[in-house]
Parts: sequence; structure tokens; C-alpha cells
Amino acid sequence: MSRTERGRAFQRRMPPSARRHIFLRQRVLGPAREAVVNDDRTEVADAAAMSDEIKRLAREMGAEAVGIAAYDPRLRFTDAAERAHRFVIVFGISMAYDCMIDIGPRSQAEVHRVYYQLDDLAVRLTQQIGAYGYSACAQANLGDLPLPAYGYLAGIGELGKHGSLISPELGSSFRLAAVSTDLPLQVDGPRDHGIDEVCASCNVCTRFCPGDAIKPEKQEVNGVLRWHVDTPACQPWFYEMHGCKICLMVCPLNARGRLKEAFQAVADDIRAARDAAGIVRLIEQRQRAEGGEQGSFNAVPPRPPSPDPRP
Repeated sequence: MSRTERGRAFQRRMPPSARRHIFLRQRVLGPAREAVVNDDRTEVADAAAMSDEIKRLAREMGAEAVGIAAYDPRLRFTDAAERAHRFVIVFGISMAYDCMIDIGPRSQAEVHRVYYQLDDLAVRLTQQIGAYGYSACAQANLGDLPLPAYGYLAGIGELGKHGSLISPELGSSFRLAAVSTDLPLQVDGPRDHGIDEVCASCNVCTRFCPGDAIKPEKQEVNGVLRWHVDTPACQPWFYEMHGCKICLMVCPLNARGRLKEAFQAVADDIRAARDAAGIVRLIEQRQRAEGGEQGSFNAVPPRPPSPDPRP
């Protein structure tokens, strides 16, 4: 099956709630991503105080982690227009862990619920900034900016070995959105949370990735030495397993934040499954027991068992 065919099949298998949230994001929130700018500008004398106010607003609207990064015109997708913005407000919302761990339609529905909530928050915050008399634009997933990079620059977390941002508060089970703006703000900047050091010595996501897409060592990508995921190796499993997310599910750093109790049951599954082939079997068995799709993972053979089965 070609990549295009897999993508179409992936969309057809989405639960109805996910498709509705995609419609709302694309057709309702997307057209409202640019701020309506008030001609009566409020002059900002204290950027730090304004930053505190914007963070307060974001948290009031549902954000669980918020930080501010400096806008870098070089740090944008190639097809995105350059903006005269100076700052990027980045925020995250965690996903319901009991939905995420089943790697099925429920987890896919949860991802799109959170993306909708983030986009809605971004649009509302954008319009609030516009009311101050400043330009702003909601930056959703697949928007103009690489959100994990700006999440790192805003101090929310660090890039994990699995290629996603890891937050000391939210672990790996969360999603990001942002707002870029010329509103005067104070930059938080990146922070050393100790996560990179943990990832350097931890290979849990590497061992449990069914596509062998996560490598144990950093690689040089575009001149930067960093953790890198082999996307072509990941994609077949992403399509077959409702977006997969096994690497996010098994990450031990989920146990450090608010997901500590919820992670205990997953820790038992990790020990029982032992490796990628085992976790795929376990997920498929549970979906069959719950009356879900049967044999949905057989189109992509799991990689050989890990030589190191220790949890």
C-alpha cells in the first residue's frame, strides 16, 4: 500500500469525534488565527508584568504549561511567510492517559480533542493580544512553526529520544500550540530539566518502537547533533496503529509528573511485554477483547525482539 493510500485509509478509520474536531480546527478556528488589531493600542511599560498577565490568561483558558520564546525568523517551515513578530508564547495540554495507552480509536479521538482545545485556546489568546493593539497569530500543529523547538526555547521541556518534547510537569503525554506576536514580552528561554541526561542512558522507547525508528544515539541533522526519529520507519506503524504513540506511552519520565499514578499500570505492561513485539501483541489482544479491530497490525511485521529484555 502506498503512502497516499495509507493516509486515506488512516483518515477513514478515524473516529467521528476526531473528524469533527478536524473540521472545526480547519474550517472554524483556522480562518480566525490572525488577530483583529485594535487601533487604540495599549502601551506596554513593563514587559515582565505583561508576560505574567498573558501566562495567567493562557492558564485560565486551560493551558497546563506556558513559556515564552524569542521569535527566530530562521526557525519556521519553508513554506511559511516571515512575520515581523518578536515572541512566541508556547503552551501545552496533557492528554488523558487512560485513553492514550490503548493505542486505538479512543487515543486518536483524545489527540484530536486536545488539538482542538489547543487551537481554540490559541485563537482566543491571539484575539486578546489583538485587543491590546498588537499583531498576533495562532500557531497550531502543522502551522508555521516547529512547535517542539519553540517549546524547548520557551523552557517548557527538552527534546526526548523519541523525538517529542518531554515536560517535567506533563511527561511525554501532551501536545503543544503557540501564538506568535509583536506584543512586548519577557523571554523565558530554555531550561535544563535534566531530561537529556536521562534519555542518554534510557533506551525504553528505543526497545519498544515496533518500527525500529528510534535510535539509541544522537545524530547530526542539518548541522545539529540531536535525537532523531527515522520517519519512514515510523510511518507504517503510525498509519496502522491509529497514530501509534507507543514511545510516548512507555516513556518512564511520565512517572515524574502528574501522571505518576496512571503510569504504574503501564510499567507493569512494559515489564510483561519485554519488547516491541510483545507490546504490539498485548495491544492487539486488548483491542480484540474489547471488540475492536482484529488483525489491524498484521500489515506491518514487528521487528525482531530486543536482545536486552530487561525493563
